[in-house]
Amino acid sequence: MKPLRVGIIGTGSIAQMAHIPNYLKNPHVDLVAIAEPDEGIRSTVQKELTDKTDHEIAAYADATSLLRQATLDAVSIATPNMSHIDLAVQAVDSGCHVLLEKPMALTRESADRLADAAARHQTVVMVGQSHRYRNDVSALKRFIDDGALGHVYHAEARMIRRRGTPTGWFTDKEWAGGGPLMDIGVHALDLSWWLMGKPVPVRVSGHLTRAIGADHIDFNGRWTAKMPHNQDNAIFTTEDFAAAFIRFEDGATLNLTVSWAINGPQDDGLKVTIYGDKGGLTLDPAAIYSSEHHVLTNTVIPVGTGPMYQNEIDHFVECILEQKTPRSPVADGRTVAQMLVAIAESADRGEEVAVRR
Repeated sequence: MKPLRVGIIGTGSIAQMAHIPNYLKNPHVDLVAIAEPDEGIRSTVQKELTDKTDHEIAAYADATSLLRQATLDAVSIATPNMSHIDLAVQAVDSGCHVLLEKPMALTRESADRLADAAARHQTVVMVGQSHRYRNDVSALKRFIDDGALGHVYHAEARMIRRRGTPTGWFTDKEWAGGGPLMDIGVHALDLSWWLMGKPVPVRVSGHLTRAIGADHIDFNGRWTAKMPHNQDNAIFTTEDFAAAFIRFEDGATLNLTVSWAINGPQDDGLKVTIYGDKGGLTLDPAAIYSSEHHVLTNTVIPVGTGPMYQNEIDHFVECILEQKTPRSPVADGRTVAQMLVAIAESADRGEEVAVRR
């Protein structure tokens, strides 16, 4: 069986940290091409990849050239948020399977476009909800699937940074579509919703605010976009704090709180708590809470996060080769996008809104 020929569209931080190194590790993949508009980044990545492989890596200034000129089976799309859907639809229409970085879409209509394209071409379209691919999450999911929680009636999810606002395009709403809600909130929302069993969302109350803004704290590391746009955060048009309360069709509810910057204790890990009538669970620490023989029991799951990005890439490749539906399919990405849009709409209107599908 010939290796899959894979291209990378966008070679910034997430591509260099997650996609490129793990495609190189997969024996069923030949990484053959990249598309990157920044000439300096493009030439550096091309040289590094050519040195690591036994063949010349083709480098293009734009995705259209890559998709037209390179012979590819699949692509990863690791570009700023506002470009995700157009590039993904173009790639699917070109006959490629697609691994698309989160958030999948910034509007309901664009999410529908990609879902329709994927169905039309019967290609694998997988959303990069990387926390679904953590080892500790996979272990907890086994308990859930075995009925350990019973009926789930409430969940809480949060990611809180004391100071951790990224620099670059992330704070420009035209590029990012939102602040921490679209950056880290999509992970917290997606993972908790998935572990709850993917109930149908019906109503949302959301709150978004920019309370801290572009302050500069010394001796504080933070994520920096490699793309030169807005490097000093001169444009800050997104929120830096987001909260939401979501109601589902089965009566369950979800509390979501995420922040890039807050005057409170640092708690940067993804925290999830789920309550069911038979048992509950927490993530970070990974544990199951229940009762047996009329006594309370706690089961600690001694499994770490593991190589979640490698697991994600390997799963994408496996889904292509075995024609399987991925763990994070485009249909889930569409529902998550619907909830994200509803949160922003509720915040704008100052009232609870229906989740439109």
